[in-house]
Amino acid sequence: MNTELERKKILPLLIKFSIPSTIAVLINIIYNITDRYFIGQNVGRDGIGALAIIFPVTIIIGGIGMFFAIGGASAAGIKLGEKDKVGAEKVLGTTIFWIIIIGLSLTGLILLNLTSILEMLGASKNNIGYAYTYYAYIIPTLVLQLVFMSLNAFIRTEGNPMLSMKINLFGAVLNTILDYILIVRFGMGIKGAAIGTAIAGVVPAIIQLHHFFRSDIITLKLKNIRPNLEVMMGISKIGIGSFLNQFLNGISVYIMNIKLNYYGGDLAIAAVGIVATSRNFINTSFIGFNQGRQPILSYNYGAKKFDRVKETFILSTKITFTIALILVFIVVGNSDTIARFFVNDEKLIEFTGHAIRLNLFMMVSTALYLSGTNYFQSVGKGKKTTQLLTIRLVVLTIPLIYILPIFWGLNGVWLAFPISDTIAAVVAMYFMKEEFKEMKSKPLVQSTLL
Repeated sequence: MNTELERKKILPLLIKFSIPSTIAVLINIIYNITDRYFIGQNVGRDGIGALAIIFPVTIIIGGIGMFFAIGGASAAGIKLGEKDKVGAEKVLGTTIFWIIIIGLSLTGLILLNLTSILEMLGASKNNIGYAYTYYAYIIPTLVLQLVFMSLNAFIRTEGNPMLSMKINLFGAVLNTILDYILIVRFGMGIKGAAIGTAIAGVVPAIIQLHHFFRSDIITLKLKNIRPNLEVMMGISKIGIGSFLNQFLNGISVYIMNIKLNYYGGDLAIAAVGIVATSRNFINTSFIGFNQGRQPILSYNYGAKKFDRVKETFILSTKITFTIALILVFIVVGNSDTIARFFVNDEKLIEFTGHAIRLNLFMMVSTALYLSGTNYFQSVGKGKKTTQLLTIRLVVLTIPLIYILPIFWGLNGVWLAFPISDTIAAVVAMYFMKEEFKEMKSKPLVQSTLL
């Protein structure tokens, strides 16, 4: 693995790491699509609305997973680049320890306050029961759900992207089968969707843990599963940007839901669930490539091969921009068809198609923005990531959600994200320009291409 990351040509490396990673991210989207499809077809508008109501909390939970996935895996990758295998193993053990502590604490907090949380999120009398049922079955498995979210990044850091993809694929297939059996055959409705999703997260997490207890590259040792504060500080410096990004995204989605409910009622709340799924589908292109290139960036930055770091960023960004452009054209051009896939409600289909066109037409900007933030996370510069996400969400998105509806009503709510992402992308590319200037002042370690 060391020889490949240090010397092999960048394009073949990106193909090897990023295609399986992109497929793995796409598989994760299948989790959401599967639940929304079966719930939309068998429960209806209120079931879809329930998933939208709990989405802000789901995003924040995902942020904790991303905190450990990006922070831990990048820190471990840098250690491997420095030829410090013991250090990489300490990162893994510390990650598992804090996942257990944070996961158990969050489980108790949510379960003890679930009704209050749902009411605060704006649940209506029509969908609060569905939302409560879904989370009551998901949250008890939260620790292993976080393990599942986090450890695939470590598997990629080991240089094994295909295994990461296979584990994700197994979970998605299991979730689809369980959804069909529990929702369609047994008529369990949203409870069946929750049980299927919970099991499909727990089983792959157990497989991942088994893998790392036996791994020769980064071995999970019981002696390292402890509160190593020094290592945790290193993880936090890199991963805090990912968590804050998800946390602030959750806040912005919460505010967006409030505004959508004010201007469009339950119809708008149901639509935003489908819009979010469509957005996540487009995200797979650049999120997958970003995750795939992370081991390449982290390792070579740790090895001080800055020429390869720069080449990796530029090439991967060009690829993701092109793919994002194609996907935006497909999704926006077929927005009504996409809405019809989830529901049979013609009024909701028309409403959602219009929302998709307004909300997603500038997602190529999102590709550029996320390429920049992922780079700084991969090379251990979490402060830059924090600055970028603060500009995007605190300075731009949240204020725009309040300001634009004053002039354009409901359309203004949908337009807040594309406008803020476009401005944030320009800022991110400026940051990268300055980063490349800084690299010129650093000594390069030239590499021999295979």
